[in-house]
Parts: sequence; C-alpha cells; structure tokens
Amino acid sequence: MIQAGAIQVIPGSGGQLGQIIATRALLGSGSQPPTNGSGGTVASAPQTLPAAVALVPLSSTIAATQAPATGPSARTEQANPSQSSSTGDRQPAPPPSPAPAQSAPVNSAASVVTIIQQLDPRDINGAAPDDANTQSPTQRQQEEREATPENARQPTSNPALLTASEREIVRELSARDAIVRTEEESHQTLAGANAGMISYSYTAGPDGRLYATGGKVSIRPIQGLDGVAAIANQAAISRAASVPGSSAADFNVAKGASKNISAMIASQASAAAESYRMALGLNAAPGKVDLSG
Repeated sequence: MIQAGAIQVIPGSGGQLGQIIATRALLGSGSQPPTNGSGGTVASAPQTLPAAVALVPLSSTIAATQAPATGPSARTEQANPSQSSSTGDRQPAPPPSPAPAQSAPVNSAASVVTIIQQLDPRDINGAAPDDANTQSPTQRQQEEREATPENARQPTSNPALLTASEREIVRELSARDAIVRTEEESHQTLAGANAGMISYSYTAGPDGRLYATGGKVSIRPIQGLDGVAAIANQAAISRAASVPGSSAADFNVAKGASKNISAMIASQASAAAESYRMALGLNAAPGKVDLSG
C-alpha cells in the first residue's frame, strides 16, 4: 500500500530517498489491457489509474525534526539567567549544536516533490475501489447466474458463464450424444438394405445446444427372398440388432431374427429331404426313409 510515511526513491534524484506525505488519484480512464486466460477466455488485468504521489526529501524531514531541538534550549537559557547566577558561579552557556549537514534536495530543502505515475488503485491509500468494480462483466454475470435458481436460468451460449454443475451436465450430455450416434449408425450400417432412416430424441443442455439422448432405426426385412438369400437377410438383421450397447428392444429384434433363421433352415431341410425322396422314387413317409443302402 502506497501511503503517507512510506519511504521510496525519488525518481530522477540519483537515488535520493523521500518520504511520502500524500497520494491522490487523478481523473483518468486508466488502462486495462486484456490478457489471454486459460481455455481461450479473456481475463482482465488489474486496472491502473494516474495518481499524484507527493514526497518530501528524506534529508529535509530529518532536519525538520532535529532543528527545533536546539532552539527551545537556547531560549530557556536566555529566559532564566537567574538560575545560574543564584549560586554565584555563573557558568558560560554551552555553544549551540551545529545544524546537521543537508544533502542537496531535488528542488529545495523544503520542497515537495510531486510524481505523476500509473498506480493500481488498490495501492493508493483510501482510493481502493470496491470488489465489484474490479470484476469483469463476465464474472459479474456468472455470479448473477449462480444466484438464480436452476429452474429459472436461461440457456447461454457463453461457456464462461456456466456454473460448475452446468458444465458437468454438458459433459455428460456430450458423452451420451456420442454413444447414441455411434450405436444407431452401427445398426443402420449392419442392417444394410433392411434399415430405414435414423430418428433421434434430443435433450437441451444449459448451453442451449441439443444433444441426442435416444435413437432408433426402423428395420423392414426385404420381401420376396427365399432360400439362402432369405436366411442371409435375417442374419444381417440379427447382427445389426446385437451391437454392443443395444437395448432390450434391439435384443428382441435379434431374437426374432434368429427364430426366423431356424424356421427357414428347418423348412429348407424338409424341402431337401422331400426332393431326395422323390428322386429315389420312395413313397415312405418322412422319418421312415432308410438310406443305409
């Protein structure tokens, strides 16, 4: 704190010390250069204002405090000459003490040096601004947002205004959005021509963005296939519904496709057996055909 009584070097005096007797902030806009903070945000540097610092050369201060010491004693001796003559032995008065040597001040021995310089207002005695004045507009807006109930807060696109809890919500929504989109795109890719369009359900975050928190892909098996082509198509549907992270509904689709594959294989096997019997000219009922030869 730059205040009265402090000692500092007088600029331009060749190292002479001076004692501050007053500090006063001057009218001026000051300067507040921006600096780059962490995360790309802009932080405000401490504001500086022009100020007048009045100093008295330290040698003048010492002389002013020592000079009156000899004056009163001499006047006391002159005012009371009877005290020394009452004893009959009048002693001569001691010689006055020589004045201390004074170094050459900046202007004169009694001059006050006024220095105009840029100072942090917090360093000026009695001129420190309130905490509210030193805060940046972003900091004030953030404090106002924290004081507002959560259900009354409006979304903001400025990430610097988000509270700690809101930033955590945004991180969770971002992670969920990435998982949902990856899963649904996998369903669509593996299902091939059986897959329709992806539809998402969204949740609005505190930052005003929409995040995908759910999704689905419509699956419609290709019609008109038979034999191996039909089985392969059902296998593609089963793989598409069985990707990691699938829901219970997805697993039900995969289970239905597996049943369809089993039924198709059984049907193909029955048709093949019937064709074999017809080729051999056998009229025996299925299950009683003796193929041992």
